[in-house]
Amino acid sequence: MNLKTTTHFTFHASRFTLFGALALLALLLIGCAKVDMDAPPQIVYGRDTCVRCGMIIEDARFAAAYMTADGQPRIFDDIGDMLVHQSEKGEAVHAFWVHDYETEAWLRGEEALYVLTTDIHTPMGYGLVALAEEGRATAVALRHNGRVLAFSELQQETAMLKNDHSGHSH
Repeated sequence: MNLKTTTHFTFHASRFTLFGALALLALLLIGCAKVDMDAPPQIVYGRDTCVRCGMIIEDARFAAAYMTADGQPRIFDDIGDMLVHQSEKGEAVHAFWVHDYETEAWLRGEEALYVLTTDIHTPMGYGLVALAEEGRATAVALRHNGRVLAFSELQQETAMLKNDHSGHSH
């Protein structure tokens, strides 16, 4: 090898080593990034898909999510899909998230109130919407011939939701 070939080889080898080190550092930083367990996951509406049915999540009013106890987000196009999926999978959940039907703000699922009605057509037909305040939940229930449920009541009714939905194809 002449000096020119040696210099050229050394230059490429050191550039490759530098690139490899930077790529490894980037992977380590990504892997060490902390997941905010107490924040709702990001959903890109019109692009992200529901974990349960695979449909594109289009409407924030009906979107829901939960964060597993080990920090894995699960996103859904319908509150009913979220409840049935979690019940079937038995995943330990750190936090549930739903959108307020009227304001579209994220709410902790455990703190929201829910209206169950056949008058509101949700993406998968469960007819569940969430609201932050009891007065607004009662008003929506009255307007739409529904009933207001707390999260614990809703979880108890998951089997009923699943049975009512068993003929629905995703």
